[in-house]
Amino acid sequence: MTARAVPAALAFVLSAGLLHAADPALLNLLMPDAKVVAGINVDQAVSSPFGQFLLSQLPSNDPGLAKFMAATGFDPRRDLHEILTGTDAQEHGLVLAKGTFDTALIFAAAQAAGQTVETYNGVQILTGKNNAHPHGLAFLGDSIAVAGDLDSVHGAIDRRSATSAPIEAALASQVEQLSGSYDAWSISILPLSTLAGQMGSGSNLNDLLNSGLLKSIQQISGGIKFGDVIQVSAQAVSNSSQNATALADVVRFLVNMVQVNAPASSAAAISAILRNLSVQADGNSVNLTLAIPVQQLENLVRTAEQDKNTHHKL
Repeated sequence: MTARAVPAALAFVLSAGLLHAADPALLNLLMPDAKVVAGINVDQAVSSPFGQFLLSQLPSNDPGLAKFMAATGFDPRRDLHEILTGTDAQEHGLVLAKGTFDTALIFAAAQAAGQTVETYNGVQILTGKNNAHPHGLAFLGDSIAVAGDLDSVHGAIDRRSATSAPIEAALASQVEQLSGSYDAWSISILPLSTLAGQMGSGSNLNDLLNSGLLKSIQQISGGIKFGDVIQVSAQAVSNSSQNATALADVVRFLVNMVQVNAPASSAAAISAILRNLSVQADGNSVNLTLAIPVQQLENLVRTAEQDKNTHHKL
C-alpha cells in the first residue's frame, strides 16, 4: 500500500468500526445450514447521500404506495430498519426484517385480499394462496418479520428464543466482519458449480456458471459502504492461484467490454467510474475494490432515466 493510500484506508477502517453489525435477533433466526447470507442496514443506506437521492427520485403521489400504506400502516421508507436473508443448499430461503409493524392492520389487509392464516407454535402465519409451493409471513412481536417457504418460517419460529446464531462458526465470523464494515453485504460459501446445478438445464446463466473457470470459484463475498464516496468491495476465492489469476484477467476483459459497449450518452460517466476499479489476484483470491463519488453515480442514474424516458417517447 502506498503512503498516499494510508489515510484513505485508515479513514475507511475507522468509519467501518462505527457501523452496527447484523442484529443478533435476526441472525439467531437463520437456518443452521445456511450457505448464502446477505443483509442491508436500511437506516444507514436510506440516510446516506445516495439513499436520499434515490428517495427524491420516487414519485411523491404514487397511488399504489399510498393505498398500501393506508391498508397496512407500513411505510417502507420509514418503518424498515434492517433486512437479513439466508439460503441453504436445498434452495430453502428466509427473508428477515427488523422494523415497526402494525401486525393487526397487516393481517386484516392480507385476509381481506384472500390470504389464509395458520397458527404454528403460538404464532400466526399468513400462508398465501399457492398450495403447491407454500410460503408464509409471520411476525415475532411488532418488530421482526419472517418470510420464506413454510418449512423455513416454521424453523425460524422454533429458533426465536435462541441465544446465539445457529449457523456454522466460520460463516458467522465472516457475517460479523462484513456486516460490521458495510451497509449492504453478502457472502456465499456455495461453490458456483452447486449454484449452476440448482438452476437446471437450458439456462444461459447456467451455461456460463458451468464454464471451467467459474466452476473453480469456491466462495464469493462483498459489500457496499455508502457515503460521499461509495466504497464497493468484493472477493472471489478460487481453487488455485492459476485460476484466480485467469479469473482476474476475465474480469478486466469484461470491464473493458462494458466501457466499449456503453451507450454514448453515459459512456463518459461509466468510464470515469470504472477508472477507480482495482482488480487484483492474491494467491487463490481475486479482490475487487471500487470507489465511486456519489455525484458521479447520481449523474449516471439521471442519464439512464433520461434515456429511458426518451426511448418511451419514440
